Amino acid sequence: MKNSGGKQWFFSAVLLLSGIVLLLINIGVISLEIKQLFVILLPLLFVLQGLKWLYSGLKWRGMLKFTFGLFFLIYGALLILSSFEAVIFTYGDWWKLWPVSLIGFAFMVLWKKSQIRVTFSSDGLTDEEEEAAFKKRYGETKERIKVNKGNFIGDVKYNQPNWPLESMRLSNMIGNYYFDISKAYIPEGETPIYLKGWIGDVKMLIPEDIPVDIKIDGSIGDIKLFGQKSSDIKPNMNYRTPGYENAEKKIKIIIEFSIGSVRINKV
Repeated sequence: MKNSGGKQWFFSAVLLLSGIVLLLINIGVISLEIKQLFVILLPLLFVLQGLKWLYSGLKWRGMLKFTFGLFFLIYGALLILSSFEAVIFTYGDWWKLWPVSLIGFAFMVLWKKSQIRVTFSSDGLTDEEEEAAFKKRYGETKERIKVNKGNFIGDVKYNQPNWPLESMRLSNMIGNYYFDISKAYIPEGETPIYLKGWIGDVKMLIPEDIPVDIKIDGSIGDIKLFGQKSSDIKPNMNYRTPGYENAEKKIKIIIEFSIGSVRINKV
């Protein structure tokens, strides 16, 4: 309990000191020389705290502490290098370090490889259970799924000339999807495409004359669907072409992602 209270006091003191110094800099009380010292001091605190968490994470195999420790270590080091004009990096560039989460996840898999089994194609369900869950959430599709694949890491591309469009359900842990449906041979009837990913981007080109029914659900990221944008926590967008039900050729697209972006355009 005393150790926890000491940590809280330390962080409170750092925040208080940082706020006071920033206030004095903004109103011109602190000189440029002291300001430059502070520019190095604050990132140095990030580095020290990062090293502490990194050591603790490695010692006790804690993914969260390891990931945050690595993040603050790299973040502080880049800010220090930036102050000496060795690199170009600002406080607002923290989001560029998102791949650190992948490193933390990789170490978690290595540390707990005997306890973790990752399944992508069925999410732990049988084919019949997965089909029932899919229909319950998204409704019936007349066309039975012909392609059902899952990957751990890697990109999925369908952009060859005259490639055959088939009903498919694809899942990818880490990687991007790219579909150029304008180059595809599109069969008669409704063709469902279900894409699922944890980290990665989805880019898709769709012919203007093909009716579509699109549902997109995300956790963190942004969506751009035919010029309309949605960028928020848990973004989602729906689109359905007028006259979709009576179209001879049509595509039903369902996309689920955790972290990434979705771009769908007409050509």
